[in-house]
Amino acid sequence: MDLTTTAGYVPGFPKELSLRELGGMQAGDGRQVKHGLLYRGSTLLNLTDEQKKLVDGFGLRFILDLRAKGETEGKPDYVPQGVEYLRVGGMRDEDGVEVDFSPAGIGRISERIQEDPETFMRELYASMMFDNPAVHELVRRFADGQAPLYFHCSAGKDRTGVCAAVLLMILGVPDDDIVGEFLLTNEYRASIIGMRPEEIPSFISENDRMNWGKINGVNETDLRAAFAAVDERYDSREEYLSEEFGLNESLLARVRDHYLA
Repeated sequence: MDLTTTAGYVPGFPKELSLRELGGMQAGDGRQVKHGLLYRGSTLLNLTDEQKKLVDGFGLRFILDLRAKGETEGKPDYVPQGVEYLRVGGMRDEDGVEVDFSPAGIGRISERIQEDPETFMRELYASMMFDNPAVHELVRRFADGQAPLYFHCSAGKDRTGVCAAVLLMILGVPDDDIVGEFLLTNEYRASIIGMRPEEIPSFISENDRMNWGKINGVNETDLRAAFAAVDERYDSREEYLSEEFGLNESLLARVRDHYLA
């Protein structure tokens, strides 16, 4: 796929960064998400001076880092001057502990992943839709108009993908289009997904080497599971947005007017 033809493509960054914006997505009412307000991607790490200038040009007001604390050690974001930065882990286990995708953290959860990786990921995705401090923080800043904003995790795919899906749901973008945006991650990360065995980092376990492509891409069924979990618990998306985030009908309309044109 020629990513330069997609609505959210942002030039000047390596594709592997998966940095793009949500501008240009079409809502159900026919309006489009305004460009230059909502950016998603992976860690703003090891940027060149030119790339830093590009990030400066976004005019960001807020960066939400969805990584667990262990993932940030020695890997700080580039934060432009005057931009508020906040880290809130975007995935939590059933005990409320942040799910850590650093090499050490992966080792702690590898047994659960290996037992049934597909079920594990679907359940994680579904759990992110409810009582998630990171998603609540993002939605609060978003609803308050604290944009342009950038949100990311380590790879910019799972935690970031769910956050993008929630924001697009708030803006009334149809599910199929949200899934289409989500799956662009596989295009951005194609060179990582397609790594040859000898190129895979040495600390990766043999099992994870065998499943390298799946681990480093995104799966439509995971995001669909998150949507299904919402639809199972609530009678409508509007009820979900109201009960989960306090976005009643009038506030929802105001948010959509701010971000759609």
